[in-house]
Amino acid sequence: MLICFFMETLGKGCTFIAVLLVAFQWTSEAARPQEKKAAAVGSSVLLSPPDNIKDINFIQWEYLNGTTWDFIVQYYVGSQKPTLYAPYEDRVIFYSLNGSLLLEKLQETDSRLYKASINLIENQARTTLLKVLRPVSQPQIWSNSSLAGSPIELFCNVPEGTVENTDWEKEGGPLPKERCYVPSENHSILHIREGGKLDCGSYSCNVSNEISWQESSLNLTIVSISPSLEHVLKMSAVALVFALVSGMGFFFLCCQSGNQRTMWETWRWMNIFLQGLMCISSFLLFTATVLWMQREGPFAAFILLEFLLVYVIIVTALISATLVCQPAKLSGFKTKAWQRVILDSAAPGAVILVVLFASLLLQKISQLQERGCSQTVDLTGYAVTSAVISLLGLLTLFIWYHRRQGDQRKNKLHAKEEADQEMQQEPEEDTLQQP
Repeated sequence: MLICFFMETLGKGCTFIAVLLVAFQWTSEAARPQEKKAAAVGSSVLLSPPDNIKDINFIQWEYLNGTTWDFIVQYYVGSQKPTLYAPYEDRVIFYSLNGSLLLEKLQETDSRLYKASINLIENQARTTLLKVLRPVSQPQIWSNSSLAGSPIELFCNVPEGTVENTDWEKEGGPLPKERCYVPSENHSILHIREGGKLDCGSYSCNVSNEISWQESSLNLTIVSISPSLEHVLKMSAVALVFALVSGMGFFFLCCQSGNQRTMWETWRWMNIFLQGLMCISSFLLFTATVLWMQREGPFAAFILLEFLLVYVIIVTALISATLVCQPAKLSGFKTKAWQRVILDSAAPGAVILVVLFASLLLQKISQLQERGCSQTVDLTGYAVTSAVISLLGLLTLFIWYHRRQGDQRKNKLHAKEEADQEMQQEPEEDTLQQP
């Protein structure tokens, strides 16, 4: 018996729930717009009344204001003119022949639900959802970075207009799935987690709403290396050229034998030039190494190199200054064997050091340049200019040396001729003195 009572109660409850569902469904269908329209701000739109209704006696237009319906127009058939209500009384035209309504000078606040009913029959009313939009303007697209290996964001900003959809394209097609492109929530920003050569190309930002569409493009060029690494590349190239020319000069000095060694004055200025060239080369490599470690992080080998370069810079600058100002005191710094080793081997050893590490930096940066699609840095001008400057210095010293050698040979020849003349005059004098 309890079971029967439970079943009977359940049946009544189900019937009540069914009635509520039907009522809710009817209400939802009544509130659901039968037509959707979109229009631009400042334009006009024509709203249509219900179709296929005969014996029309009364027509009214309403708009949904929050949760209540407010009147726009009421018209009784046979009356002289319709009754217009604020705030639309100055912006509507009612056509009594077919019951349509023309809204003029549309504003964004006119985006709402409108209802036209005939003879107050609600279940046959026609509802229209109107959306008033501002046309989208030309979007502005830019990137926050273009460096290879770094996160890159592409921004798409629309100065004016109502944006409903934002789409990104690459080279006129969808974004490649093999690359990691992550749009923001509203698609106004496109995230590229790690820029590379495959991300180079033309990106398009398409913005639209129901009444307008605009597009802008950006040609993204991934830069291989940062400006600081460009400076490292250039300084390494110049340091390498200076070191090679210095090595040639030191090789020339070492090839001179003790008796055939260049004259002291020529040797002194050539040594000054070579020591100064190595000082500049070491300073350039020191600066390049500091910039490299700031960008890529410290390395034990480069830290040790920094100390060695500081030592070379100090020694070569000291030797150059001494040879220029007081060359006689240079021998005073070489009273001991270890002092001679330090002073004589600093510049030649620095040649090997600079050549090795400058070549290493050039190789590493060249590998980094393959990550992007920008043009590689042209080092030809820097290498040629530094080579010409250093070689001109050596050439000047060589010309001076050969001129001094020629002058010395002329002096020796002149002295020999004078000696021969004196020797010829002595026998003649002896002959005259004999009785």
